[in-house]
Amino acid sequence: MKKIILLSFITFFTMLSGFELNQLIDCPTAGILQKGEAEITTKLYKDNGLLIGTRVGLFPRFMFGVQYGAEKIVGNQEPVWHERVEFNAKFRFFDESPKMPAIAAGFDSQGHGSYNSQFSKYEIKSKGFYLVGSKNYLFLGNLGFHFGGNYSLETKDKDDEFNFFLGMDKDLGEVVNLLIEYDFALNSNENLGNNIFSETLEVSKKGYLNGAIDIKFTDYLILKIAFYDLLENRSDTKGGDRFLKLIYNMTF
Repeated sequence: MKKIILLSFITFFTMLSGFELNQLIDCPTAGILQKGEAEITTKLYKDNGLLIGTRVGLFPRFMFGVQYGAEKIVGNQEPVWHERVEFNAKFRFFDESPKMPAIAAGFDSQGHGSYNSQFSKYEIKSKGFYLVGSKNYLFLGNLGFHFGGNYSLETKDKDDEFNFFLGMDKDLGEVVNLLIEYDFALNSNENLGNNIFSETLEVSKKGYLNGAIDIKFTDYLILKIAFYDLLENRSDTKGGDRFLKLIYNMTF
């Protein structure tokens, strides 16, 4: 009888933690879309920015995606379209086991904020090439830990160090998921190239602390309410850089 109760308990919490995250807020996880799964995202961010993207599980262990957007979409000004379509891809080498984390490697050229063509960089740099590990535990639902390193190709500002990031997610029942991440931003702490966005902009060495709440309306539709730069690493951030993202999942 005790074994049946224990098995039922484990099964229940496993069902609650069944959604596999492939990204926290800006940092990737080792989660992937399975073959035949797809994700469509719409991100609303500062300066009336709009970013639309899609990711597809093409093969077992491999996913691929594209993103494109612009600033000043809403209002009476001319939209500032991004100069290029950005790409991302991820391959998971090892699945998670009771003792070992899942391990994945990938590439993501999409940064956050506006893009400057002179220095070929976003306000917050893209991850570029990365390696990430993820480990999940059953603790009143799912509790996930994620850690990794990355090398961005946005290096015209002469700040080209290897970078690190880590994060955590915790679900609260079947509807709400809390996410937090920290990007050490070792490749974004020099002010050369930062003032191309603003003459008074300064970037400290605090790194980027980001937080978000995922609200799951259905099995297919999720609203992400997120805050970049809670430590105000950038001098132009006041109380966090806020954005909204809609995520729609489907199979084909």
